[in-house]
Amino acid sequence: EGVEIECVNGTRLQSARAIFCAGAFSDRLARKAGGSHVPMIVPVRGEYLELHESQHHLVKGLIYPVPDPAVPFLGVHFTPTMGSVTTSASRQVLVGPNAVLAMSREGYSWSHINPTDLLEAASFPGLWKLGLKHWRFAFGEMYRSLVLSAQMKDINMFLPAIKRSHLRRGRAGVRAQALDVSGSLVDDFIFDEDCPQSQLHVRNAPSPGATSSLAIAKMIVDKAVHRFGWGPPL
Repeated sequence: EGVEIECVNGTRLQSARAIFCAGAFSDRLARKAGGSHVPMIVPVRGEYLELHESQHHLVKGLIYPVPDPAVPFLGVHFTPTMGSVTTSASRQVLVGPNAVLAMSREGYSWSHINPTDLLEAASFPGLWKLGLKHWRFAFGEMYRSLVLSAQMKDINMFLPAIKRSHLRRGRAGVRAQALDVSGSLVDDFIFDEDCPQSQLHVRNAPSPGATSSLAIAKMIVDKAVHRFGWGPPL
């Protein structure tokens, strides 16, 4: 028993064992291998604003809000970084992100629309249940995404001196959010146990991924060692 992977360019890769960490497509790959239909990945886009260089002196470190346990996302925060994606500046301050339902699993803007992704998400009962629970938050995020000035109230709670003219649109990312049939966001690690023994599918790896990368890697290795019969965990 082994694994054969066909890439989009036609290349075929063969291996005795394989670990799949496919992010936004983790559920589809697992289902193709005989895995469970849940959880489903729902793409959530996080859009950042960039603070104008003239206002960088206002942010000397990370500024985070106190999390609201009733809402599944953190909310606006300020993050100094090493560079800008829109200018040649060597330092940048990101403001955000928001959290809006993406129209594609690779939907980094409103213009990125994938009918297959949309139909799949719309046919999943868990998404409708989530929407009913958090519809006010969801529509508010959509409005603030389309109307930049609508974000000023939240921003000025932390830095009253910032004006609309001090902000410009920046980068965006897509969060592969795992969702169960009850409409609950999955906030723990999930490894599919229904796939062939030669495969280990990581179905969900929650934030913070970069901060916890070494610990996450050890967890995956331990799972692989146990599943593939390679010996005791490291």
